[in-house]
Amino acid sequence: MKKTILLATFLISSTLAFCQKSLSPDYSYGISAPYKVIDAPSKYYFSKGNESVSLKFYKRDIFIQKFNNDKPSFIKSTLQEDFFPKNYRIESVLEFGDNVYVFYSSWNGKDDQEQLFSVALDFEKGVLSTTHKPIVIIDGKLTGGSSFHFFGGSLRGMINGTQDKFDFMLSHDKSKMLVQYVKKPEIKNDKKSYNVIGLVAFDENLNKVSEREIKMPYTERRMDNLDYQLDNEGNMYLLVKVYHDDSNDDKKRNKDEFANYHLELFYIKNGSSDIEISKFDNKDKFVNKLWMFDSSNDFLVCGGYFSNGKGEELSDSDGVLAFKIDRNGKIYDETFHSIPIELINQYESKKTKKRNEKKEEKGIEAKIPNLELKNIIINDDGSLVLIGEQDFIVTRTSMRADGSTRTSTSFHYNDIFITKIGVDKDLKWMKKIPKSQTGGMGIGGMSFKYCNSNDYHYLVFLDNVKNIDLPIDETPAGHRDGMGGYLTAVKVSDSDGSLSKSSILNGREIEDFQMHQFAVSRVFQTSQNSFMFEVYKKKKEDVMIKVTLN
Repeated sequence: MKKTILLATFLISSTLAFCQKSLSPDYSYGISAPYKVIDAPSKYYFSKGNESVSLKFYKRDIFIQKFNNDKPSFIKSTLQEDFFPKNYRIESVLEFGDNVYVFYSSWNGKDDQEQLFSVALDFEKGVLSTTHKPIVIIDGKLTGGSSFHFFGGSLRGMINGTQDKFDFMLSHDKSKMLVQYVKKPEIKNDKKSYNVIGLVAFDENLNKVSEREIKMPYTERRMDNLDYQLDNEGNMYLLVKVYHDDSNDDKKRNKDEFANYHLELFYIKNGSSDIEISKFDNKDKFVNKLWMFDSSNDFLVCGGYFSNGKGEELSDSDGVLAFKIDRNGKIYDETFHSIPIELINQYESKKTKKRNEKKEEKGIEAKIPNLELKNIIINDDGSLVLIGEQDFIVTRTSMRADGSTRTSTSFHYNDIFITKIGVDKDLKWMKKIPKSQTGGMGIGGMSFKYCNSNDYHYLVFLDNVKNIDLPIDETPAGHRDGMGGYLTAVKVSDSDGSLSKSSILNGREIEDFQMHQFAVSRVFQTSQNSFMFEVYKKKKEDVMIKVTLN
């Protein structure tokens, strides 16, 4: 039996309800009164007007909390018990049109069908609708991600089984949504099987406007999907990597200096199942990561990183690349920009600088290892800002005294690289932001959160306070997840790339408590000049912290 229970507001003395402090004059912060913690492996946050909500999933239950953004302050909490079916999987929680929706999948074993349901949030009341609307029903099984999915460093799922079976894409004006899925191949041999991709489009009221399944023109072994995008007219763009043989390998031998693949853009017009193909010849460029984004202009933008393939790992980056896509799926205005050695050597040790200089003398460009694309921003004038971060995992195996082995895994998030490419394809500026973060599985306090305001880009992360005024010829001091740290903001000017770094607060000295369980996935923008995040303060209490950009 499903029940909705209104939890009593957690009362705290009004003298503690709101407090204001600042370390940097560029930022100030306020803290809500403490309220009862809700332990949940998956948490999402949304803001509308002067209120925010959090949706917290635990097993089959959903907790919804409401907050006032102005002070900030806790308003109420609602528990909806046994809300989801036993075999459900959360696929996405997102804003679409004027609503926030929870999308979940549920396997119907009786009829061998995969089902996708939507549930709308009543933002004002702070409850989910009791109507579970089936929006996609597919005969047969789908491919998907692993049993556990890490989002922003936090554990998203606690139930074994196939997850991430559906991808969700919103058009630039958020008037249309595309749900994409891949059918499980009937033939297990990927040299002979062809992916069948499903595309279901919806309007802003979640009415279905089109539905089709398309067989890919290459076998699974011959292609990899890189990214999807939907435009305001409902047209579909799919960027793929097409291999020149069945090796499914970027580069067969170290001496090969040309990629064993090229890129293709599949254009599928709204209402059609025909694929129109445009080729992008990357030649001696090995593409590490590409993302597509729609814009308010008459084109889409694709950006990412590349390697020249000479020596060391192909995953290491030599530079940034970008190109545009017109509304008929044609690629144009390709541009490549190498990352200069002067920038690569900033904030590096003498040993690393010397090694990079020796490479340059031999005609081998120094590279940036483990650079992952994290954000792409398209400005109103069509210029492009790419933000990447050094993101990698280290696994160590050691021998115990009894002869058994012990394996430990650490997650690393190091320097950030931010680049602006103008509408004329010229490199406007490129900056390196030093940091050295290390964390364990499931903590989630590492990496950064991106915000923008008044022609500035803000990168917010926990850091060692020693790095605030770090000289360009020194390496950053390390910060470990769960060990306090200063909430740091780097403010980057869009016009010229000039930047400033400031400490917003000390995680170990916030009024009378220390900050715990900080996660970048719990940071959300509430206005043009503010963002909020929720942290644990011990004693089974959370607080909401609001940061204002002064």
